[in-house]
Amino acid sequence: MKLGLENITALLEEVGSPERKFPSILVAGTNGKGSVTTFMSSILRSAGLKTGTFYSPHLFRINERIRLDGEEIPGPVLDGLLGELREHHGRIPFTFFEGMTAAAALHFMRSGVDMAVFEVGLGGRLDATRLVDAALTVITGISVDHREHLGRTRAKILGEKLGITREGVPLVASLDSEALLDGARRYCAERGVPMTDAREGVRRRLVSIGPDSMTFNLGTPARDYGRLRTSMIGRAQMKNASTAVRCAELLEGRFAGIGEGTIREGLKKAFMQGRFQVMPGNPRVVLDVSHNEESLLAAMDTLTRISPPEKNVLIFGIMERKETGRFPASAARSARKVILVPLKDEGSATAGRLSEIFASGAAGRKGAPEPGKGKPRRRAGRARGGAFEAETAEAPGMAEAIDLAAGSLGPGDTLLVLGSHVAVEEAAGCLDGPAARKGSR
Repeated sequence: MKLGLENITALLEEVGSPERKFPSILVAGTNGKGSVTTFMSSILRSAGLKTGTFYSPHLFRINERIRLDGEEIPGPVLDGLLGELREHHGRIPFTFFEGMTAAAALHFMRSGVDMAVFEVGLGGRLDATRLVDAALTVITGISVDHREHLGRTRAKILGEKLGITREGVPLVASLDSEALLDGARRYCAERGVPMTDAREGVRRRLVSIGPDSMTFNLGTPARDYGRLRTSMIGRAQMKNASTAVRCAELLEGRFAGIGEGTIREGLKKAFMQGRFQVMPGNPRVVLDVSHNEESLLAAMDTLTRISPPEKNVLIFGIMERKETGRFPASAARSARKVILVPLKDEGSATAGRLSEIFASGAAGRKGAPEPGKGKPRRRAGRARGGAFEAETAEAPGMAEAIDLAAGSLGPGDTLLVLGSHVAVEEAAGCLDGPAARKGSR
């Protein structure tokens, strides 16, 4: 991975600086940035604005990264844009991510978008998306992830993500600690960045949650919305939705059509694959790309709100470098069975390593085995998590994990696959097999 802005700056200048030809919203954060990007894009479309959206990463197809009014960029169009950019690669050796960012900017410029929403790839200060003409910047939250690139502490990670700000452009920050908020306020005050605390003066309360939708009450300093509804479920999504609402409120009056009605409609229509995505059928299958401690714990909270622990089975695979923290103990309280699986990625944790993590109760706890020391082996055991105690089992691959889960699923049960974009992609490729047949509609 190459961090820096020299090559992407040169590439964009070479093709006419398309990223400067339309206003953008730039969304950074450890967790929630894809969801806030989705909520904001949906609100803008509901306001009648021609909207470009750039995501990172994709789940199934690279076309998912670039969308115009919610529709993925067609393959021939993307191929043509990348072909144009490859003509400059000899002199400007740009990365895959830089090429996709430049392709998005070109596509949005040529399509005449009114506004675009860009999800930052990694960090912020040195991310290729930082070069867009931002009308608003957003930080959705800070957790420990990508330490090798962003720093060992949340304060250092915040510093990297604050690099998306620019003088005079509003920042909306959803930070869950006073220390981080104070750090962000100091940073912004020194640089002339108007900052809005997304939580200040905001009142939200979960009303109801089910597999297909969630209803919550929301009040902000701008207005009392009463009940809002969205198909993106979970308390974490309630936070992400309220962050998007605060962003939209700051844009009211600056961009025609944005108002209470379009905010309400945008939240209702918003949808993103792989964010606690409940598939149709019985037993229920859920796909979730959560891949660090905070997001994994949020997934467990959502799971137990729609299904009791005794009805739940988990399939879990994750990258070796990721920190799962309290997740194993939470998973043991949230399901009757946890199936641990290695993924088809060289950076994946082995099933044996995952078993050691679950046996110890938490990754990274003092005394736990060092990363990479576990030897893969087939076994079953118990993961203790308090009042409930899930059975754990290993599978050699995702197809075998799906088969193993299918053998224990009955009507009204829930199978949740999580831990990585790779885990969700692999599972989706297997779900027309035994598990899907067992969960016939």
